[in-house]
Amino acid sequence: MTTEPTALTQLPNNLGKALIVDDEPVVRILYAEVLEAMGFQVDTACDAAQGLDRIKATPYNLIISDIRMPGMTGVEFFLKADSVRDGTRARFIFTTGLLDSLNAHEYMIATEKPCIMKPAKVETIQQTVLNFLRNSPPGHS
Repeated sequence: MTTEPTALTQLPNNLGKALIVDDEPVVRILYAEVLEAMGFQVDTACDAAQGLDRIKATPYNLIISDIRMPGMTGVEFFLKADSVRDGTRARFIFTTGLLDSLNAHEYMIATEKPCIMKPAKVETIQQTVLNFLRNSPPGHS
């Protein structure tokens, strides 16, 4: 039995809260607009430290984090997330333009999670999020 891909029209109206963590404002804006159109309420953070503050204050159904950021990397952010709010690591999707530049440890962690390659097309963001939601529905981390 094959599973049909989830269509945007099959999504609930309110998918809960999503967090975008990226040091590039253009990326944060693009991802936020796509996720809002899909039905998420979106918060953004310009770095991992701000992302941890957001997670501490609010539970998120989805977190999209850049891997390469100044200061704390996205992988370090991912590794610290559960210490701030239990179960958060199950809600991660990574984004990066430089997957081949990661060290071995970062690569192993990053490839265990969905990853959107930059520059990302709207359709790629949507499909990655749809696949994630199909495999990890909100509220079932």
